[in-house]
Amino acid sequence: MKQQLNLFFHALMFYSRIPAGKIDYSEENLTKAFRYFPVVGILVGAIGGGVFLLFRLIFPDAVGIAAALAAMTLATGAIHEDGFSDFFDGFGGGQTKERILAIMKDSTVGAYGVTAIVLLFLIKFSILSAISPASMLPALIAAHASSRVMPVVLINTSQYARKENSKAMHTRHRTDGVTFSLALVFGALPLLFIPWQTAVILIPAYALIWFLLKRYTERKIGGFTGDVLGAMQQFSELAFYLVFVGIQSVTL
Repeated sequence: MKQQLNLFFHALMFYSRIPAGKIDYSEENLTKAFRYFPVVGILVGAIGGGVFLLFRLIFPDAVGIAAALAAMTLATGAIHEDGFSDFFDGFGGGQTKERILAIMKDSTVGAYGVTAIVLLFLIKFSILSAISPASMLPALIAAHASSRVMPVVLINTSQYARKENSKAMHTRHRTDGVTFSLALVFGALPLLFIPWQTAVILIPAYALIWFLLKRYTERKIGGFTGDVLGAMQQFSELAFYLVFVGIQSVTL
């Protein structure tokens, strides 16, 4: 139990800004901590949903959605949004593997990255505005939990593209079977609280994103990086919202 709590705190500390307990750090533990990556998503989604519900007691729903997006971004330290931005900077501005990797590692943000991040939040706001207030909390929790399974899937089906040391070096190792299985379980559990049609459509949608992103990044740079994993999570989260709203529109 102590070891599992240590792994959970690894996930909480490295993939959010939520206060965590003291950890017994190792690269192996950080790789195993991916089993609790979707649990971090559950917490982040719950924070966003809670903020939305509190704000809508006084303000219009649009204000609550904006506050929820801000709260969830603060809760993660924008780690996945940063990867999304770097992904577009690197693959938009680089022509060779070496140049793409160099651009993604650069701490400055270019035109592609700025444009991508602005559009990302505009699209999220627009889609979330179409979700009924009663469904917002379970939708945010399910979106953040299930979308965090996809980077784990990519880690286990592709290879790490960088040779030099980086902050995402722990992802060069594939996870063990227990970690992968637990990540799937924790990511799937919140889907039980949303319309079953969403889950049915979501599985092939996630599979398509995985296939296209894996094929594209392997062709361009020979695999993935930490920024690619962040982009995978964001693409998957967007796909969830689109599917959820689509099913909501059809079933109403």
